[in-house]
Amino acid sequence: MKKPEILAARDLNSRAERHMNVTIPSNTGNPVLDANLYDLAHRFNGGHSPETVLQMLSTAMNAAASPLEEHDLEMMARTVDEMFAADKMFYPHRNVRKITCFGSARIKPEEDAYKQAVEFSRMAAERGYMIITGGGPGIMQACNEGATEAASFGLNITLPYEQHANPYIAGSDKMMNFYYFYTRKLNFLKQTDALIAFPGGFGTMDEIFETITLIQTGKSTIFPVVLLDPPGETFWLRWMRFIEKELLDAGLISNTDMHLLYRSKSAEDAMAYVERFYRRFHSYYFEEDTITIRIMEPLTDKHLDWIRYDYTDIMPKADLTQIIGDENDPEPALAQMPRLHFTFKRGDYARLKDLIDIIND
Repeated sequence: MKKPEILAARDLNSRAERHMNVTIPSNTGNPVLDANLYDLAHRFNGGHSPETVLQMLSTAMNAAASPLEEHDLEMMARTVDEMFAADKMFYPHRNVRKITCFGSARIKPEEDAYKQAVEFSRMAAERGYMIITGGGPGIMQACNEGATEAASFGLNITLPYEQHANPYIAGSDKMMNFYYFYTRKLNFLKQTDALIAFPGGFGTMDEIFETITLIQTGKSTIFPVVLLDPPGETFWLRWMRFIEKELLDAGLISNTDMHLLYRSKSAEDAMAYVERFYRRFHSYYFEEDTITIRIMEPLTDKHLDWIRYDYTDIMPKADLTQIIGDENDPEPALAQMPRLHFTFKRGDYARLKDLIDIIND
């Protein structure tokens, strides 16, 4: 399958809520200041939506006029600075699919997990993907080593110990130091098309649980989440048994939620799983409860009938249709793509992931 030349905008809602009203006040309550902000937003917006620019300006001035502590404003300012810097770094590569790799900073080059991480990332880079890591040692270093600097990003975190940029990404224009974990984690997910998890500690657990929580709740676009065990090891097998015993058997998650995770035992299999997910699927977006799934090539009538029969549980109106192109696509560059269109039962994102797998198969 030919890789798409243009990808959809990535964010943590897949633009799912783009038509909802903004709840933050868009004015300051000061008529003179509001008039000046309005003028600035419409004169100096760089071609962006004046309403969005005005919202940002108004929020900043509302915060400035508030009784908040200075530290609160400093956190807001640094957060915006970090998000802006990260977006600028990724922007030139926005139409290249990327894979985020998580894993322990303490794994040594002689260990099997390190060697496997080098192998996987080298394979991914050869297939045209770019690799995103935390920029530090261990598994992060292994993945940057395998992909090489040319196909690597490093999202490092400023810590008083342990975490320094590894030699394969240090000094690169695709390496950035973050002050806050939350902006760093946001960019791991905002920019990626797949996640590969190698064995790791608290940080890796945090990142995995946040990722599947965001996908499960529809706050992140669905993408492959692969748990990769080194040869002969059962780190993720034992982790998944814990999830099944303590969460699934207790009724705290559903059976289909387990479909959001895929355990693999080889770099080749993990890479094949990611490639299969994008065999035909391109992206999706919502308008209220209606989902539009962009695909690389149309499905046959037989395939559509099969989907209508098997996925009635997430299609309450039984209104699945296929159209070739839509001039009302929120991203005009993708308007000519084939697409599936139906009313989606919100909340069943694991079943939506199953449907995407069927589309690809």
